[in-house]
Amino acid sequence: MKRQKGISLIAVALIMGVLGAVAAFALISMRNDRNLFAEGFNQAKAKAAQVAAPVTPAVAAPAPLRKCVIHGKTVISNTECADQGSVIKVHETRGIEAPKAPPKPAPEAPQGATDRAIEQATR
Repeated sequence: MKRQKGISLIAVALIMGVLGAVAAFALISMRNDRNLFAEGFNQAKAKAAQVAAPVTPAVAAPAPLRKCVIHGKTVISNTECADQGSVIKVHETRGIEAPKAPPKPAPEAPQGATDRAIEQATR
């Protein structure tokens, strides 16, 4: 009699049990309008960031942008201009904004007696 090749029936049962537990956990998470998988991932990522935090060095402030002329060409750079040229001020902007809604029309003035009579006559 030949032996079966591949994974055993016990291994298949264990894999299906784990898969069923993950599916039940996901359904419970959806019922409560929470994503417990993402919350767990974020907590693990935060712990990893705390462990790695002392290793990262502090970043120095970047040099200001300068406008200068190098080999007859106008250049804007924070490295090539060194101390020559004028400093350029950079302004933060909001980018492209959505158009504003048109103003609401003014409420109509209350109709006079003659206007109401004309409107009723035309109906």
